[in-house]
Amino acid sequence: MKNKFNLTILLLIFPFLQILGQDIAAIEKLEINSKILNQQRTLFVYTPWNYSERDLVSFDVIYVFDVQHREISDLVHSSLSFLMGSKKFIVVGIPSLQYNDTNYYRNDDFLPKPINVKLEDYLTQNPNAENFWKFVDEEVIPLIETKYRTTDRRFAIGHSLSASFVLDKVINEAEVFKGCIAISPNLAYDNYRLANDFIKIDFNKSSEKKFIYISQSNELTTWAKPWGIGYSKIISFLDTIEDFGKYTILTKEFPENEHWNTYLPSLISGLTLLKSFIEENIYTLNGNFQEITFKIIVPDKNDDAYIVGNQLNLGNWEPSKIKLERVSDFEREIKLSVQFPIEFKITRGTWNSVAFTDQTTNDGENIVIYKSINNQINLKVNVWNDRQY
Repeated sequence: MKNKFNLTILLLIFPFLQILGQDIAAIEKLEINSKILNQQRTLFVYTPWNYSERDLVSFDVIYVFDVQHREISDLVHSSLSFLMGSKKFIVVGIPSLQYNDTNYYRNDDFLPKPINVKLEDYLTQNPNAENFWKFVDEEVIPLIETKYRTTDRRFAIGHSLSASFVLDKVINEAEVFKGCIAISPNLAYDNYRLANDFIKIDFNKSSEKKFIYISQSNELTTWAKPWGIGYSKIISFLDTIEDFGKYTILTKEFPENEHWNTYLPSLISGLTLLKSFIEENIYTLNGNFQEITFKIIVPDKNDDAYIVGNQLNLGNWEPSKIKLERVSDFEREIKLSVQFPIEFKITRGTWNSVAFTDQTTNDGENIVIYKSINNQINLKVNVWNDRQY
């Protein structure tokens, strides 16, 4: 009886020992000495589960502003796990802190120099959005893309003035972010400057598809009625447009929510719509083909292996089209001319037999590789989906 009891305890504990032995999602705090802002700034960088173990895989990046409220960045990366299915992201949180010794505050980061009103009538006496943008574009993004494995697909999330900031950048700096979630943006500052910029968008100027989501809460009928005028300008404009060209533009109102607590429902709505946008818009392939050798280790000597992915030479998502050659009992290999980034899976020829590899989690997500390493990609199949039970 005693031996059976001990065995039961061991069986109950063993799965937890496995979990503890695995890499988990992590948040790294980075300090960056900004020469542009002449300030020491902080970043919080979330990397998904098994990031370090999946050492070939690259990830899209979501930049989140206003994370001096730490719950904002925590909410974003936590929500992604529930709303995005197997799709994983790196999340970069950028706080806007107070610097009392230099009288520098949050509003200074997000408000550009006024062109339509006098400075004394403005929301800050030290508008610095132009420099803050340079800090993001020239210091933060290069740091993240040097230190972490990223794709070139970047999205931005902001609330209130930081929502105005990210919306402005998707409109006026269209090649940096692929899209934004703008939660309760201030559309009234500087005599409706952002609203007026919005209605001047050239929907076909961008080289890639773009995503814009704008939400508003009860600000429009309470303390921020001028915001409602700016929002109405945008809605009236959108109502006249039949074709948004390369843009997906979505708006949603949350009249039962206040300015602060609208963040949660707005974020969930925005991320859900962003998921659909990402699924409908594949990675843009660069023009250079590279010869890549794929080497796959399979768990059974009788296993066939097929590669299926995002371009013609990867089968265009037909799971039984591109078969790897048998090199030995457990090795399968193929050389293909591909364009990066590559997004693919390994199967035994059917979608039911997708492989869980050393570059995937148990979610079975697509493997995304942004650049080649020595013109060779090595993978090990841990288990096939139809044989995991």
